[in-house]
Amino acid sequence: MIKTFQTGRKAVKAAACGLCLLMLPALGWAVDTPNNPRGTVIADGTVKWEWDWVPGADRYDVIINGEYVATSRDPNYTSQNLSSGDYELMVKAIDSNWNYSAPSGGYRLNVSGSSNGSPAATVNTSNNSNNSNGGTPPGFAAPNDPRGTQVGLGAVKWEWAQVSGASRYEVTVDGALADTVDGLSYTSQNLWAGEHSMMVRAIDGNNNFSGRSATAKLNVPSWYDPSNPSRSHTVGSPEPTQVVAGNNSNNNSNNTNTGTTVSPPPVQAVNDNGLIDPRTWTKQGLLGGEWQLTFSDEFEGNSLNPNRWHGQLRWDGEWNGERYEYRVINAESQIYSNPISPDGEHLNLLPPQHNPFQFDGSRLAIRAVRNPLRENDLGIDHGPLRDVARQQHFISGAISTFDKFHQKYGRFEASIKIPSHVGTFPAFWLYHQKRRWEGTQRTEIDIMENLGHAPHFIYNSFHYHTDVSASYSGNANFLKPSPSGQIFTGTDYSQNFHTYAVEWSPGYVAWFIDDTKVSELWNDNVNYEELYLIINLAMGGNWANFPTNSGGLGRPPGERYPAYYDLDSHANPALEIDYVRVYRR
Repeated sequence: MIKTFQTGRKAVKAAACGLCLLMLPALGWAVDTPNNPRGTVIADGTVKWEWDWVPGADRYDVIINGEYVATSRDPNYTSQNLSSGDYELMVKAIDSNWNYSAPSGGYRLNVSGSSNGSPAATVNTSNNSNNSNGGTPPGFAAPNDPRGTQVGLGAVKWEWAQVSGASRYEVTVDGALADTVDGLSYTSQNLWAGEHSMMVRAIDGNNNFSGRSATAKLNVPSWYDPSNPSRSHTVGSPEPTQVVAGNNSNNNSNNTNTGTTVSPPPVQAVNDNGLIDPRTWTKQGLLGGEWQLTFSDEFEGNSLNPNRWHGQLRWDGEWNGERYEYRVINAESQIYSNPISPDGEHLNLLPPQHNPFQFDGSRLAIRAVRNPLRENDLGIDHGPLRDVARQQHFISGAISTFDKFHQKYGRFEASIKIPSHVGTFPAFWLYHQKRRWEGTQRTEIDIMENLGHAPHFIYNSFHYHTDVSASYSGNANFLKPSPSGQIFTGTDYSQNFHTYAVEWSPGYVAWFIDDTKVSELWNDNVNYEELYLIINLAMGGNWANFPTNSGGLGRPPGERYPAYYDLDSHANPALEIDYVRVYRR
């Protein structure tokens, strides 16, 4: 499917989290903020939450303990099967044009597991920040010195300084409420490889809350050396050992992960700062004979290798002479979060909400989540970061090699597991390195595309344009390979990893799934230019909403994805990548 710049208005709501709500700047809101949030325990583990009706509101987003839980048409919502503990309600109103209100203040309720629970003191958290206590007693300070130390494989001990008058502390990890503890530490377990963050706020004996602390961040690798823990979280240090089995106790103490250690694959005489991952030479399935390896990544580290990849598409974060520009293509519903962006505003805004790149030591997962920054439906197709970020429904990820690696002809392959989730649009494709003013046909080879509601179908295609100039985007040509470009073998491709590849030579492109040729194309326009690699997880867009005979959902026009029920059932899907390898003959 061709990637074109288009405008698309999509009427949908978005999630919110407590952490993200605090990061929104002051705005003029089109809908009044809900007042008087409250809750009543009506049965064992059951709470009826209520708030005052808002004039002009069509529905309400319900946020409990910082996480979106539901959308209600009425000014009430019932939680069931709650365990004992404290629960905090916040609400956002939404009008019929999908404009959002500011979040309500917070109402906190203690649930004892029986019907005789009584509400605790309320606290307005919508204005909390590192320096604002929003509804707490004067002088009740936010915790200082938040920090993290790796104490095991995937385990981090978070700590902070004591606050005078505090009886306990609420800990937020990676933007979600983790736990409430009595002491000055909390240990996270089973974290993926990559950057993690923690904030904490103090609670006194009257259930008053301080502001949140500053954010502690720690890069967690995919390995751990118990004999020298300090090496385990040193960014850029060699990976001497890796724990492959151990004993993790899940409690808030200084756990140490003990187990069998093994050495990583030996590093070959290739600089890891180069375009070939040294570990590739040790892998099975590496092609030889007529093929010469020119690019690879096995994704066995704990972050993207910036020598090989950008964490965005070329037209996202592109400098236009005055500012970094962001675009929406194909009326898609995501904005891409890039933790290695050169744009400082981007680094401060999006990765703290969600880092889509998650490493487990053997593969990369690109995960999409609901966008807690969404507050309007401007419908713009390009503009400043904050305008685009506040209209998109999801945050997702993309990797690409523009200006780093590009090649004409060869074999391009990746081992990928696609998500099976309505609305996902994963793709592995090649795109033209030259810009329009440099002489290009805007060539594109789609190696693998899929729509998540139909995981049995894989799509192949070829695109090029004629008469392209600096001022004209050209005349589009879309070619389906033989026999159809729509591949159906009866396999559900979301259940396992599969290898998707093209072999490209003068006048000819052949597409492969698991080394079986599934389609081919003869056309001299494939000869025009060098292409670079892209793998991304888009959400929604025009194609997902096409009729079923084009692969889309086939819904009525008024139920364009993502409708509110799509958001209610959104489950953070991920596109997983085992490796990427490129060869030339």
